[in-house]
Amino acid sequence: MPIGAQATLSKAAAAETRRSGGFTLIELLVVVSIIALLLSILLPSLRRARDQGKLVKCLSHMRGTGQAAVTFAADHENRIQIATAESVLREADANAGRYAYGAQRELLSWPVALAQAAGVRYRNNWDWGVRAVTFAEAKQKESLISRDFDAVICPSDPVELSTPYYPRNDGGSNNGLKDTGDPDNPTTPTSRMAYWGRLSYGISEDIAGGDSDTGLPTCWRQVRGAGGWETCTGGAVYPPSDPCYGAGGRRLRGNLDRVSRPGDVGLVFETGPETADQYQSMPSWDEFANLVQSLFTPGPYLGDFQQTFPSRMPTRRHPNGRTNVLFADTHGETVRPIAYGNANALNKRLPSRYAPRVRVSPYPVFDTP
Repeated sequence: MPIGAQATLSKAAAAETRRSGGFTLIELLVVVSIIALLLSILLPSLRRARDQGKLVKCLSHMRGTGQAAVTFAADHENRIQIATAESVLREADANAGRYAYGAQRELLSWPVALAQAAGVRYRNNWDWGVRAVTFAEAKQKESLISRDFDAVICPSDPVELSTPYYPRNDGGSNNGLKDTGDPDNPTTPTSRMAYWGRLSYGISEDIAGGDSDTGLPTCWRQVRGAGGWETCTGGAVYPPSDPCYGAGGRRLRGNLDRVSRPGDVGLVFETGPETADQYQSMPSWDEFANLVQSLFTPGPYLGDFQQTFPSRMPTRRHPNGRTNVLFADTHGETVRPIAYGNANALNKRLPSRYAPRVRVSPYPVFDTP
């Protein structure tokens, strides 16, 4: 072969080698575009799958809470742990034999009582949480908070720190914190102090709470008057001539046997703020975030509670506003909002009705809207 032809072939081979050794800029851009397109298609699906997995795990944890509640109730006359003020507790359990207590007869908060029933070795409230007045104060002590009871934690909760509210110090005869608490972190009780720990759920105060025998309802209920069924809104001051006066409707002190249609009534709910920053803007009374109640609500349902107490339940923890509920018969279920009320001051529309329907009040509903 002529020398010139050999040189031409060598140059062609070298050029081919250079071309096969990498991608052109256009080829790289095409590959990147394809990858970006695939990611844009797949990421929402992956995100939905992740969120669905968290929702399912959250419901599983709540069902674990229900199993602990069953165990506790079996040992306590079919009652769950009471969550109430100290003065009411002394009236409800004068001999301290009906509910669970720690050192110095300090009432165990309901997460601690259920943890005991589940076999977690908590003996006192400080084995679970820390004493604090505010979220910020509790956050500073976070390293002292136990991580041994996941049944009261939702994986979708970004905060994972809250208070069951009771026992707490409210002054005078309602100081529920005893002595200085944790020997390794002694804390003298002060006004508005309670225990804070890892907690994503709240309990029904209508069921677990108690109140003095005033004759006025503290739960929503209906009674028959001269004009038919009348709504008795909890906490209202009725004259003796009113059919609601003396009609009962008080909280059940943990007595599950007194719940009407327990498969429809929520016992444990997802509660708490959406973010830690929300604690800074909450009014002081909304430290009740982990207590769900029908007091002051216009109706007996979870949607009525949402409209009345807009800060107590998260609405963006799960997709489409879904939330998990443990019912008073201890079955757990995911419910979804199907109607919304008017926007509140924060321009946030809150659910006014869920499916399936969830009652907060443990009393019968005779005229279902």
